[in-house]
Amino acid sequence: MKGRLNPIGLIRGRGRVYWRIFKALKTFFPMMRDWWRGAYRPLPRRAVMLMGVCVLYIVSPIDLIPDFLLGWGWLDDVIIGGWLLAKLDEELDDYRQWRQQKNTDSA
Repeated sequence: MKGRLNPIGLIRGRGRVYWRIFKALKTFFPMMRDWWRGAYRPLPRRAVMLMGVCVLYIVSPIDLIPDFLLGWGWLDDVIIGGWLLAKLDEELDDYRQWRQQKNTDSA
């Protein structure tokens, strides 16, 4: 039926976004460690920029909705931060392929 709220559909749809956020966070920091050690080049600047913007937006007092509006102010941080982290996940595919190739070569 059109127009009816489907909570199960909402949860399933959001689940993919949550998984991408988790996957991005799980991959970003090992990528930076490999880059710092010189094992992975070049530095994916867009990925670093997205992470930086996400952190700055979350900690910044300047938001779409001010943080002093309890609940609502944090909601925009979660939504925009989550969106940025989901976009970050797309930028980490090259690193994942490199890491998988490295693991295959060493096995």
